[in-house]
Amino acid sequence: MLLSFVLLSISVVFSQLPQSGGGQRITVEERAKKITEWMTTELDLTQEQIHPVDSVNLLFAKVQQSYFQAVDGDWDKLREAMITLEKEKENALSKILTEEQLENYKTKVQEIVNNRGSRGKRQ
Repeated sequence: MLLSFVLLSISVVFSQLPQSGGGQRITVEERAKKITEWMTTELDLTQEQIHPVDSVNLLFAKVQQSYFQAVDGDWDKLREAMITLEKEKENALSKILTEEQLENYKTKVQEIVNNRGSRGKRQ
Protein backbone atom coordinates (compact mmCIF):
# COMPACT_ATOMS: atom_id res chain seq x y z
CA MET A 1 0.00 0.00 0.00
CA LEU A 2 2.87 2.36 0.81
CA LEU A 3 4.42 1.63 -2.59
CA SER A 4 1.11 2.48 -4.24
CA PHE A 5 0.96 5.76 -2.38
CA VAL A 6 4.56 6.61 -3.23
CA LEU A 7 4.17 5.90 -6.92
CA LEU A 8 0.92 7.83 -7.16
CA SER A 9 2.48 10.71 -5.25
CA ILE A 10 5.47 10.75 -7.60
CA SER A 11 3.17 11.16 -10.56
CA VAL A 12 1.09 13.79 -8.82
CA VAL A 13 4.18 15.70 -7.70
CA PHE A 14 5.53 15.88 -11.23
CA SER A 15 2.13 16.69 -12.69
CA GLN A 16 1.74 19.62 -10.31
CA LEU A 17 4.89 21.52 -11.21
CA PRO A 18 4.50 25.31 -11.00
CA GLN A 19 2.12 27.07 -13.30
CA SER A 20 3.33 29.40 -16.00
CA GLY A 21 3.29 33.14 -15.43
CA GLY A 22 -0.18 33.72 -16.87
CA GLY A 23 -1.89 31.47 -14.33
CA GLN A 24 -2.37 28.75 -16.95
CA ARG A 25 -1.35 25.19 -16.28
CA ILE A 26 1.90 24.38 -17.99
CA THR A 27 1.73 22.22 -21.08
CA VAL A 28 2.76 18.58 -21.14
CA GLU A 29 5.85 19.59 -23.11
CA GLU A 30 6.78 22.24 -20.53
CA ARG A 31 6.25 19.78 -17.70
CA ALA A 32 8.50 17.19 -19.38
CA LYS A 33 11.15 19.85 -20.00
CA LYS A 34 11.06 20.93 -16.33
CA ILE A 35 11.42 17.32 -15.18
CA THR A 36 14.38 16.88 -17.54
CA GLU A 37 15.98 20.08 -16.22
CA TRP A 38 15.48 18.83 -12.66
CA MET A 39 16.98 15.45 -13.55
CA THR A 40 19.90 17.09 -15.37
CA THR A 41 20.79 19.07 -12.26
CA GLU A 42 19.97 16.50 -9.60
CA LEU A 43 21.40 13.44 -11.37
CA ASP A 44 24.27 15.14 -13.18
CA LEU A 45 23.15 13.88 -16.58
CA THR A 46 25.71 13.83 -19.37
CA GLN A 47 25.06 15.65 -22.62
CA GLU A 48 24.41 12.27 -24.25
CA GLN A 49 21.73 11.42 -21.68
CA ILE A 50 19.73 14.65 -21.80
CA HIS A 51 17.91 14.12 -25.11
CA PRO A 52 16.91 10.49 -24.44
CA VAL A 53 15.77 11.37 -20.90
CA ASP A 54 13.76 14.29 -22.28
CA SER A 55 12.12 11.95 -24.80
CA VAL A 56 11.17 9.52 -22.03
CA ASN A 57 9.82 12.35 -19.87
CA LEU A 58 7.74 13.71 -22.75
CA LEU A 59 6.33 10.32 -23.65
CA PHE A 60 5.35 9.53 -20.07
CA ALA A 61 3.99 13.04 -19.42
CA LYS A 62 1.68 12.60 -22.43
CA VAL A 63 0.53 9.18 -21.25
CA GLN A 64 0.06 10.50 -17.72
CA GLN A 65 -2.04 13.39 -19.01
CA SER A 66 -4.24 10.99 -20.96
CA TYR A 67 -4.71 8.90 -17.79
CA PHE A 68 -5.75 11.96 -15.80
CA GLN A 69 -8.34 12.80 -18.44
CA ALA A 70 -9.56 9.23 -18.90
CA VAL A 71 -10.19 8.28 -15.27
CA ASP A 72 -12.57 11.17 -14.64
CA GLY A 73 -11.94 11.35 -10.90
CA ASP A 74 -11.78 7.58 -10.27
CA TRP A 75 -8.78 7.59 -7.90
CA ASP A 76 -8.54 3.80 -7.73
CA LYS A 77 -8.19 3.56 -11.50
CA LEU A 78 -5.73 6.45 -11.50
CA ARG A 79 -3.62 4.88 -8.76
CA GLU A 80 -3.39 1.59 -10.63
CA ALA A 81 -2.51 3.34 -13.88
CA MET A 82 0.15 5.52 -12.22
CA ILE A 83 1.80 2.54 -10.51
CA THR A 84 2.12 0.76 -13.83
CA LEU A 85 3.25 3.92 -15.59
CA GLU A 86 5.95 4.70 -13.01
CA LYS A 87 7.33 1.17 -13.26
CA GLU A 88 7.45 1.49 -17.04
CA LYS A 89 9.15 4.88 -16.78
CA GLU A 90 11.78 3.56 -14.39
CA ASN A 91 12.39 0.67 -16.78
CA ALA A 92 12.84 3.09 -19.68
CA LEU A 93 15.16 5.30 -17.61
CA SER A 94 17.20 2.26 -16.55
CA LYS A 95 18.32 1.94 -20.17
CA ILE A 96 19.65 5.53 -20.16
CA LEU A 97 20.83 6.24 -16.62
CA THR A 98 23.65 4.59 -14.75
CA GLU A 99 22.67 2.40 -11.79
CA GLU A 100 23.82 5.15 -9.45
CA GLN A 101 21.78 7.79 -11.28
CA LEU A 102 18.69 5.59 -11.24
CA GLU A 103 19.02 4.97 -7.51
CA ASN A 104 19.54 8.70 -6.95
CA TYR A 105 16.44 9.39 -9.04
CA LYS A 106 14.37 7.03 -6.90
CA THR A 107 15.79 8.51 -3.69
CA LYS A 108 15.18 12.11 -4.73
CA VAL A 109 11.65 11.38 -5.88
CA GLN A 110 11.01 9.70 -2.54
CA GLU A 111 12.30 12.83 -0.77
CA ILE A 112 9.89 14.97 -2.79
CA VAL A 113 7.02 12.66 -1.87
CA ASN A 114 8.00 12.73 1.81
CA ASN A 115 8.32 16.52 1.86
CA ARG A 116 5.00 16.94 0.10
CA GLY A 117 3.32 14.62 2.61
CA SER A 118 4.84 16.52 5.54
CA ARG A 119 3.56 19.84 4.22
CA GLY A 120 0.07 18.43 3.86
CA LYS A 121 0.03 17.19 7.46
CA ARG A 122 1.06 20.58 8.84
CA GLN A 123 -1.62 22.50 7.00
